[in-house]
Parts: sequence; structure tokens; C-alpha cells
Amino acid sequence: MTPLTVGQDIWRAVRTDAVQIMISKLATTGVAAVLALTVSTTVPATTGPVPFDAEQYGLCTSAELYPHAAFGTPLDYSGDKTIVITAVELIDPVGIELLSVSVVPYDENSEHLGFSAYPPTELLATEWQNRVEAIGFTAAGPIDAVVMSELQYTGERAVASIDGLIIHYTADGVKYAGRTRVTLEIDEGDCQ
Repeated sequence: MTPLTVGQDIWRAVRTDAVQIMISKLATTGVAAVLALTVSTTVPATTGPVPFDAEQYGLCTSAELYPHAAFGTPLDYSGDKTIVITAVELIDPVGIELLSVSVVPYDENSEHLGFSAYPPTELLATEWQNRVEAIGFTAAGPIDAVVMSELQYTGERAVASIDGLIIHYTADGVKYAGRTRVTLEIDEGDCQ
């Protein structure tokens, strides 16, 4: 597995072992009682043959520099099953929207991209020309590519973030979910 790389000095990587669990509380008062309901949502761990969760980092960048960004997730698979991507979603997005998702094939000379301005043509000019829509992407056997998410900072919050991606896919028709463990923070000011 080739680790994510930096195209420019725009972020800092921070190792984290935290598992994100979002807890919401809804409380209303009545004449005689208080009703409290706690809802917990958990993000599934990676299942299946594609190792989307091999890397675990936190990335931070400036909203001024990168309000429209390319966020790459390696798709390195060496097995012989037919892989089909069925959906991609952001984990706990705050102030960031997912606009599109492509699969960009690599060759032995390609630089593996983790984050850059969108579109990532400065680093992947040739590879970008061969991109395909991620939803419905099908490959039989080994894959060396990147799932490239087009992200937009909405400006709704001074600090925007996602806790990774969930990539839904099938392998020989069996459904799986791959959870990435690379988080992203986009700040209006300097990264903390």
C-alpha cells in the first residue's frame, strides 16, 4: 500500500487513534417529567477485501487556499474479485460538501495524490484525462488507482471538517463498506 503523499506543503499530518462517535441529545420538559433520548450513530469499520483504512492521518488546510479541493483515497487491490463502487459518502461532514467522485488510474510512474486543489491536473495531468465516474466503476482483478473526491468548503463554519469517507462497493456481488481513516479540516485561519 502506497501512503498518501503531499503535492505541496499545504497540510500537516497528525496521527490519531480516536474513534468518532456522534452523540446527540434531545430533551424536552413536561409538567411532571423530563424526556431524554440519546441517539448514537457509529460508522462501520472497513469490511471486505479492499483495504481503505490502511492509513490513519489528520490533514489540515486553509479555506483561503483550498475552498475547492481534491481529496484522494488509494484504491489498491491485488485480488481477483470483480470490484464495483456503488456509493461514496462523507463521514460527519461539517461545512464541507461532496460534489463529485471519480476514479483515477495510476501507472508505475504516477504520484499518489492525497490532497490538492481541484482539479488535480498539476500533479496528475495525464492520469486525470483517464478518470471515470466512481459510482459504477468496475474492475476485475488488481486495481492501482485513487478514488478522487471533489470537495467544496461551504463557508458556513470557520472550521469545517470530515472524518473520512465511506466507500460502498461489491466484490463478486457481495456488499461491503470501506471506511477511510484520513480526516480533513479546513480552517478560515491557520491550522491549530
